[in-house]
Amino acid sequence: MKNNIIILIFVVLTTITKAQNDFNTKVLDSKSNEALVGATVILKGTNNTEVTDLNGLAKVKNIPNGEQTILITSLGYEDMKLILRFPIQTKKYLPILLYSNKEKDEIIIESTRVNRRSSDIPTKTEVLTKIDEMSSIESSKIAQLITQCTGTQVQITAAGINGAMIKTQGLNGRYTKILKDGFPLYGGLSGNLDILQIPPLDLRKIEYIKGPSSTFYGEGSISGIINLISKKATIDETLLQIDFSTIGAKNFNAFISRRLGKWGFTNLASMKIHNQYDADKDGFSDIAQVSKFNFNPKLFYHPNKRTDLYLGANISKENRIGGDMDVIRYNNSIGKYYSETQESNRFATQLYINHKLSDRRTISLKNSFSNFYRYIKINENILEPFSNTFSGNQYNNFTELNLNINNKTQNINIGLNTLSNSFKEKEYMSNSLRNQAHKTVGLYVNHLWDVSSKFALESGLRAEKVDASTLNKENKESSFVLPNLSALYKITREVSVRFRGGMGYKIPTIFNEESEPYGYKNIQAINLDDLVAEESYGTNIDFQYQSSFFSDNVSLLLNQMFFYNIIDNPITLDESNINNLIYHQVNDSLFSKGYESQVKLTIGKFSCFLGYTYTDSYFENREVKTRLKLTPKHSIKGNLLFVSEDKWRIGWNYDYKSSQSLKHAIKTEDLFTTGIIVERTIANFVIFLNAQNLTNVKQSNMGSLLTNGSPQFTEIWSPLAGRFFNGGLKIKL
Repeated sequence: MKNNIIILIFVVLTTITKAQNDFNTKVLDSKSNEALVGATVILKGTNNTEVTDLNGLAKVKNIPNGEQTILITSLGYEDMKLILRFPIQTKKYLPILLYSNKEKDEIIIESTRVNRRSSDIPTKTEVLTKIDEMSSIESSKIAQLITQCTGTQVQITAAGINGAMIKTQGLNGRYTKILKDGFPLYGGLSGNLDILQIPPLDLRKIEYIKGPSSTFYGEGSISGIINLISKKATIDETLLQIDFSTIGAKNFNAFISRRLGKWGFTNLASMKIHNQYDADKDGFSDIAQVSKFNFNPKLFYHPNKRTDLYLGANISKENRIGGDMDVIRYNNSIGKYYSETQESNRFATQLYINHKLSDRRTISLKNSFSNFYRYIKINENILEPFSNTFSGNQYNNFTELNLNINNKTQNINIGLNTLSNSFKEKEYMSNSLRNQAHKTVGLYVNHLWDVSSKFALESGLRAEKVDASTLNKENKESSFVLPNLSALYKITREVSVRFRGGMGYKIPTIFNEESEPYGYKNIQAINLDDLVAEESYGTNIDFQYQSSFFSDNVSLLLNQMFFYNIIDNPITLDESNINNLIYHQVNDSLFSKGYESQVKLTIGKFSCFLGYTYTDSYFENREVKTRLKLTPKHSIKGNLLFVSEDKWRIGWNYDYKSSQSLKHAIKTEDLFTTGIIVERTIANFVIFLNAQNLTNVKQSNMGSLLTNGSPQFTEIWSPLAGRFFNGGLKIKL
């Protein structure tokens, strides 16, 4: 009996011993790769704890078989949770990288293709994140979202259908390039509708690069780029949003994301219905009647750890009608009759393939095709001779091959791309066709070098050959060499200075904001014999201070940027004869210079932002200066935000613009608008209410919107709708 008990105890002890395991780890700083001393390694649910030594090493003993959770914590770093099944195969130390709390809000920049943190690259890039939350402001278009950045301004280009474009650093909209995931899908024929047609709910972030950006993105990137970066199928997510406004808007949005093994997909379906709205009761719409639909599916595939790809599409359809309220409602009117109708369709595809050749080399391929159709009909009078019809298709085909070589201190991007862009107009009676096309082949190289821990240098060079043609000119070849240089110097851990300079160009086209009020009536085709490319030279320099004051709940950012841009041979529209409107180059140069000041402060649950922009933009012709229209010299924007996670989000925003110049040397009044947003989260539901333009600023308060009996040629420099409210519901599943 005694022997049996001894044998039983021996078997039990042997079994227990075999069921115990060790976990060996080495804890490192993710950025410096240095060992972290004093990090805590815990077997969850027990008191089994070890602390890393001077080499960052720790061994946790007596871990039972089966699935166990290991927690690793260190002061000033994000916690790490590992779920492992014991026994594990290796007895070697498992390296663990912990990320600093100061890095958790750092943004990885994608527009420059180096995929580094914003604080570590010489090219200054501003980033707007948390798009899901900000979509409460306007869920059907990005127009209001992209003005959250200083130095940007949305300008309405046509009162009838409320066309609009984005101005950067005081320069007209055609000089800012809008991208979707790095693809050039927008601009040209659609340029004055893009920011009104792109819904934000499938966006992960928006990146702004101000100043010349032609090394990566070529033609048209003169005053900067705005890159709209989509969500990826990394998590399962369903988001529904509906909202309504007191001025007749109804928006319905649904976004879904799913990951199924190696496959994944995302999709956004968005619908907007906006009734016509007459804010000043003059019988003409201040906000056009709009019906719009967007459908953005994307399919992802990850066959292995080295390769990933996706195939996406953008499909949209929109109808707009503005003008005489009776014509919109009843298709009939007595007296006024002016109306403007627009229809547009977009179909675009994107293909992206990324393959990791080695730990240091990655090759990627991009291809996109887009077809944008637009139809415009303007009835200036009940009589048919006073109507105008214009329509056509814009085709765009883009392909890019990129090789990225990356190591600890250097990154090299080498790329080749082709872009084919053509516009074909539909022929109507008495109208001459204004077909135009250009084909571009570009080769670029960009080199980022971390010279030291304090100094980084980025240099780039692009060479492009452009073949442009119209019906009157079969082929006109042009070549451009576009250098770019950026530098970052970190004076201290908190203080840094950046410098950036480069060149750019823009091929002349009729698709500019000056053409929009005319509906392209009597706009003559571009004469390639008389007009040359607009060429630019620009530079930015900024100084930044950023500190958390050794606290996880406080952060302060101060930034002071100065900019200077010159565009030689700027094209302008000669409106002296409205029956023969011609683009010409009578000015020597267009100048835009000034500075931007920013303050961002976060204390606990409160954050505030204050931005000031001074802009001096003018044409110069033989030392005679003419101020650029609709560009305020002084602009202030800011907000105050309170956020209690998963409970409340309450914000106040404001915007001030100084006087602007109009035609005939007319000066406008200063403008001040303000608004409030309140959100309440209850489980998976978010209820929100916005009060916009509480100061009830609208242009009709300061004069009639009618010019010769209609709003067609009235310059818009102020909000049109006045005070309004919108509210809605988000459901997160």
